Amino acid sequence: MLITGARMWYAINAIRLLARNGHDVFAADSSKFSGGLYSRYLKGKFVYPSVSDDSEGFINEILEKTDEMKIDVIFPTFEEGFVISKYLHLFEGRVKVLVPSYDHIKLLHDKFTMTDYARSLGICVPRTALLGEFEPNGSSFPLIVKPRNQRSAEGIVRVTSSKEFEKISKALDGKRFLVQEWKPPHQICTTGLAYNGKMIGNVIYKNVREYPESGGIGTCRISIECDSVLRDVEKIVGNLNYSGFISTDFLYDKERDAYFLVDVNPRMSPGLLVAYCSGVDMVKAYMDLVTKNRAEQIMSPEVGNGTYTTAMEIGWFFSVLFKGRFGKMKGFFKSRKRLRDDSWDIRDPAPFFVMLMSMLYTAILGPLKGGQTKSFSLGATCDIESLCEEADSNEVRKAV
Repeated sequence: MLITGARMWYAINAIRLLARNGHDVFAADSSKFSGGLYSRYLKGKFVYPSVSDDSEGFINEILEKTDEMKIDVIFPTFEEGFVISKYLHLFEGRVKVLVPSYDHIKLLHDKFTMTDYARSLGICVPRTALLGEFEPNGSSFPLIVKPRNQRSAEGIVRVTSSKEFEKISKALDGKRFLVQEWKPPHQICTTGLAYNGKMIGNVIYKNVREYPESGGIGTCRISIECDSVLRDVEKIVGNLNYSGFISTDFLYDKERDAYFLVDVNPRMSPGLLVAYCSGVDMVKAYMDLVTKNRAEQIMSPEVGNGTYTTAMEIGWFFSVLFKGRFGKMKGFFKSRKRLRDDSWDIRDPAPFFVMLMSMLYTAILGPLKGGQTKSFSLGATCDIESLCEEADSNEVRKAV
C-alpha cells in the first residue's frame, strides 16, 4: 500500500503501524526531505510533483507508480487527498482508496460555506461574514480575519480596533477572507473515520501546545471526553452521508458554556496516534473499509492518553526562545509525562531526524517564506478554487 503526504508525522505513524501489521508499505511526497520517506519499514518510495502547483502531474505520477509498484491501496494523509478525490474516477478498478466526495471537500474545507452549513444543522458557530460584506460600525472588538481556505491557522489575524480593521481590509480580497467574532483560544480537536454516514471511530483531544505557539498545529495532545462535540461531528457525518477521515476544531466559550465549530478538515490529522493510544485503531479500520467495505465500530476511546511530537516540540521551543516568550516554557517537560512520542522510534530513527531538521528550518527561516506552518507545507496543499476551475487535460486522460 502507498502512504502519500509522507512529511506528516501522522503519515510516519501510519507507515509504522501498517508495516508491523504485515503490510508492504510504500511512501511518497512532493519533497525529498519528508520524514516518512526515510522509514526503515518501507518497501519503496518516490517523489511526486507539487500538489500545490501541478495537480495533474501529481495524479499522473501516482497512477504510473501504483501500476509500476503493483500497489493496491492508497492512504492519503493530507490535502493530496483532495486532488485524488477530484480525479477519483481515474483510480477505479486500478487501486483502492477511501476519500470524501469532492463535493463534501469543497463544502467543508471552505470556512464560509462550512460555517453556514453547520449553522443550518443547529451547530454553534461564531458569527461570520465575508470581509467584503462586513460593516465594522457598531461591532465589538477584537475580531478575527482569516482566509476562507487555509490550514494550520495560516493567515489568521486578530484585529483590535476599527482603524486596524480598515487598514487590513484594504489589503485583502473581500471575497476570499472572512470576518469572525473572536472566541477564547481554548481549542478542542477531533479526528475520526466515517463510512456511509456513520462514525467508525473518533477521538476528541485538546492541544497542550501548538506550532507556532501563537496558534496552529498541535505539538502535544491529550484525549478527553466531550459529548456535545461528538454529537456535532456525528450531525455532519450523518447529514452528508459522509465517508472518509474527518477532523474538526472547536473553541470553547466559557461564558456561554458552549463549543463553537471553527474548522472542518476532510482529511487525516495529528489525532491518528492519539486515537490509537486510546484504543481506536483507525489505520486498521481504514484497511478494513477499503478491502472489505466494512469495519468494526470503536466509539469509546479511553481518555487521558496522548502524544507529543518531539521534532515539532523542539521547533516550538526554539520558536518561543527566538521570540523571547520565556514564560510559555514553564511546565514544558512535566506536561509530557505518560504521553507517547509520535515521531521518535528507536527501531526507526531516521524519520525523526529528518523531521527535526525540517522543524528547525521552519522555526528559523519559515517567517521569511510566509510563515512557519506555510513553509512546512509548501508543495503539499491544495488550492480548491484553482482545482475547481481546472479542466481534465489530455495528459491526465492519457493516464486512464
